[in-house]
Amino acid sequence: MGKFNSARGRDETIMVSLDEIHVPEKTWQKVMRDKGQIERMRVDFESGRNMVRVVLRPRCGGGYNVEDGRHRVIAAKLAGVGFIEAMIVGS
Repeated sequence: MGKFNSARGRDETIMVSLDEIHVPEKTWQKVMRDKGQIERMRVDFESGRNMVRVVLRPRCGGGYNVEDGRHRVIAAKLAGVGFIEAMIVGS
């Protein structure tokens, strides 16, 4: 897996590859309705600003679903960021 740290403590933050995070097309389209917020977040990611971690849940078959932070995940993907801070739940 593309993590820097495999520990999964309750409140522990790890770095997860954005390539491992699944965002359904329907969710992507819904989130992109708020283009202003996504654009601001994209610029923040490109500027290296620290963002609030996202919350992910492991998917059957590999990768992760987003529990909280869909806007941040999409903005990070648009910014070309490779990894995002995340807390893993339900593992």
